[in-house]
Amino acid sequence: MAVESKVIEHIRNVLETFDDKYILDGRIKKTKVIEDLDKYDHDLIQALLSDELIHNSYTEKIADVEVFKVNQFIEMLEFKKYWEDSYTKYSNKIGLTSGGKFIDESTDVVLDFPFKDTVLKAGMSKEDLENS
Repeated sequence: MAVESKVIEHIRNVLETFDDKYILDGRIKKTKVIEDLDKYDHDLIQALLSDELIHNSYTEKIADVEVFKVNQFIEMLEFKKYWEDSYTKYSNKIGLTSGGKFIDESTDVVLDFPFKDTVLKAGMSKEDLENS
C-alpha cells in the first residue's frame, strides 16, 4: 500500500472530476497531466487552482497578479514515484548535473576539446604490441 502525500491526495481528487482523462486504474496519468500543463490547458489549471491547498502551495503573487508555478508543480509530479519508499524527492541516481538537471536529461550538452586543431589518435593493435 502506497502512502500518498496530502498534495497528491488533493491532486487526485481534482483529477477524478475529469473522469478517466487523467486517472487510469486508480493511478494518475502523470505524462498526460504534464502534457496538458505544458499546453496551459485552461480547464485543468482552473480545476487545480480551485483547490485551496494546491492554490496556496503553487501560486505566487507578482505585481498584483497571481502566477501558477507550473514548473515547480510538474517537478513535484515527476518526483512523486520516489516518495513511496523514500524521505527525499531525489532519485537514486548519481551523475553530473547542470542547472539542477542531470546532463542526460538536458539537450544543451557539448563535449568540448581544448585543442580543436589537432587530431587525437588512440588505440593499440597486435602490431603495436609486437613493436614495443
